[in-house]
Amino acid sequence: MFVIQVTPLIRGTQLESLSYFSAVTYEVGSFVEVPIRGKNQTAIVTEVRPVSSTKTALKAATFSLRKLPQQPDPVILPLSIRKTAEELTKQYPASVGSLLYELLPPDIRNGSRLYPTTDVSEHFEETTPQVLTARIDERYTTYQSMIRSTFAHRGSIMIVVPSATDVTYAHKELAQGIEERVVTFSPQQTKKQRDVSYQKLADTTSAKLIITTPAHAYLERSDLIAIIVEQSASGHYVARRRPYLDHRTALMTYAKVTNRSILLADILPRTEDEVRRRSEQFLTYGEEAKRVAFAAPLSIVTQKDKPKPDVPFQLFSQELLVSVDRALEARGHVFFYAARRGLAPVVACIDCGHIFRCPDSNTPYSLLRTHENGEEVRWFVSSTSGKRVRAADVCTNCGSWRLRERGIGIQTIFDEWKALRPNVPLALVDNSVAPTPKKAQKLVDEFFEERSGVLIGTQIAMPFLSRGVDVSAVISLDAARSIPTWRADESLFRLLLRLRECTAKEVIVQTRTEPDDLIIHATRGATERFYDDEIALRDMLQYPPYNTFILLTWTGTKKIVLDLGKPITALLEEQEVQYYNSPNSTDQKTQRHGLIRVDSVSTEELADLCSKLRNLPPYVKVEINPERIV
Repeated sequence: MFVIQVTPLIRGTQLESLSYFSAVTYEVGSFVEVPIRGKNQTAIVTEVRPVSSTKTALKAATFSLRKLPQQPDPVILPLSIRKTAEELTKQYPASVGSLLYELLPPDIRNGSRLYPTTDVSEHFEETTPQVLTARIDERYTTYQSMIRSTFAHRGSIMIVVPSATDVTYAHKELAQGIEERVVTFSPQQTKKQRDVSYQKLADTTSAKLIITTPAHAYLERSDLIAIIVEQSASGHYVARRRPYLDHRTALMTYAKVTNRSILLADILPRTEDEVRRRSEQFLTYGEEAKRVAFAAPLSIVTQKDKPKPDVPFQLFSQELLVSVDRALEARGHVFFYAARRGLAPVVACIDCGHIFRCPDSNTPYSLLRTHENGEEVRWFVSSTSGKRVRAADVCTNCGSWRLRERGIGIQTIFDEWKALRPNVPLALVDNSVAPTPKKAQKLVDEFFEERSGVLIGTQIAMPFLSRGVDVSAVISLDAARSIPTWRADESLFRLLLRLRECTAKEVIVQTRTEPDDLIIHATRGATERFYDDEIALRDMLQYPPYNTFILLTWTGTKKIVLDLGKPITALLEEQEVQYYNSPNSTDQKTQRHGLIRVDSVSTEELADLCSKLRNLPPYVKVEINPERIV
């Protein structure tokens, strides 16, 4: 007899796992029909144990297990996917079942479609990851060459991109002349379009180019021999739910298990990838890139104007105004990058210094403006907790009405530019006016349909600038680089390079501090010099890739988090753990962290630790190399 643990594939279910007993065993990864609340539902087998090994637990249980009906010839996930999940358990503190579940496409996870059957084929490609550093136009020229070469060898090739917008761009750039051999999977597809994609994927009469987001990147195809990870440094590759899987790691593991080649490509690949390339753990695709050349120069404008009582400082420098006016006169398009949403990231009282904070997260409220029934409404919004309340008119601490906005938000930039140039077509794209990619695409399309104009956007506008603009500007470099992450310098440098690659004439960066080495490297496109500095800093601080960060997080009142931490401390008593509270914690809501650093050379230590961390209580959130550790 066996105890079979399964994960139901039901749309919107809260059931993570169920257990049944069975007279026959099933392979992990088998799709079975299980009785749930009087109905048979599809589920995936995530664990199989003999009854003899679980007698104690079964006797102590307050419920009895139901019998799993015998399954005639169940569909089983390909061995390559199961092996990938098994290998990932050495790098993630998650079960094989939860990792398998994460690798499944959403329409298979929710039970609306079975995993497509496929033939098994052996491959003999070089599995060592290759790294390509180049502008987007050069990268896509490289992809076209790789597609022709792969098709010539009667093989299929997959390009994995971070978002639905990038699927559209990749299809436009690569599908010309091979439309019938292109298969796309996108979150924006309708059910009918998705059905067509699955039908084309199942057609093995000719090799295919598969363009997909990570959600459908693990659909097996026997003739697939090469995988390309486009924009490999994008944060979209990290899942937002347990087990917080990094799909770049998963795809490299998948390529190694299946003997397929894999290419990581970006304007600035992650520093971790560069370190491994330099140490020859990864290979260099093409020639080593010491610097990247751009058509648009990058100009630094250091603003030194003095603030006034009612006007904190001048938002647009004279140099910026001259360049933008010149571009608009030539019927060009201009992009302003804003790092913060809303009117301002902080609201403070002038009299007592009180800063308005969210009571749940203790982080400063952002001030956001909306329009309801034709009237302007202002809100305090916390990006950490999501809490949203009406903005106060007076200080809650001293009653003063002298409240001031601190910092620059995108809506403030919009207001000031509209006042300066009221006749210039103006568009704004952030997550308040464009909550979906479809809405953002519509706004950007309308912007480019104008003969000229200005688009003001946050980070979410960046993927939509592939058509190119004439002039772009970072309104406040100081705001852009104040993100509390250990990747801050790398993210900022990549932002500046991406602005340069989508701009035709000039990129302007406004700052109130003296330019440092990072900015100088960005003006020269000196990627090698930037990496030299970043690698030296990470080596000194023992940041990734020299150490692997494992961050444990749990939340409660000040007393409860200490009680909740006792079993964690007991489990990890032999491990060096750095415990600390989030700086935004309060007595009523304290967020406690435990940071573990594991030497990246010691893969066995990481695997052993992951095995131990699987025994942590479910209220503990476990992340591997998260963007933020405070």
